[in-house]
Amino acid sequence: MYLYACTCRSEIDSRGWRFEEGRVMNVVNCYFAVSIFLAVIGGVVLVIFRRHKSLVAERRIQRMMVSCGIDTKTVANAGQLVKFDMDAARTRCRHCPVTNLCERWLDGEAVASNRFCPNACIFLEAAGSSQT
Repeated sequence: MYLYACTCRSEIDSRGWRFEEGRVMNVVNCYFAVSIFLAVIGGVVLVIFRRHKSLVAERRIQRMMVSCGIDTKTVANAGQLVKFDMDAARTRCRHCPVTNLCERWLDGEAVASNRFCPNACIFLEAAGSSQT
């Protein structure tokens, strides 16, 4: 194994490592650089995954609102026009354990009722109050 450091022309230390003048390489610094690089890459992947999950949940919420009878204008501006907490609804949707069933139901392929959805009763109530 060779470890290069700025010392005299060429020496071999007690461990058998060769040192040459003009070349600097510290193995520990390389390990730190690789560790930091991998941590940054892991962070970027995590951010991309969470953003994708949020976008999918938002699309699912909008489709569920329309299927519950809320008009598309209200769905487009849901944060300002509805009388319930959209942030809480988004959180419930992101953490929902039955997203596959939800997607199938929204596509018309699953059960007749949407009682599996934690937001369905809120959306149906909002649809009823917006129509009166």
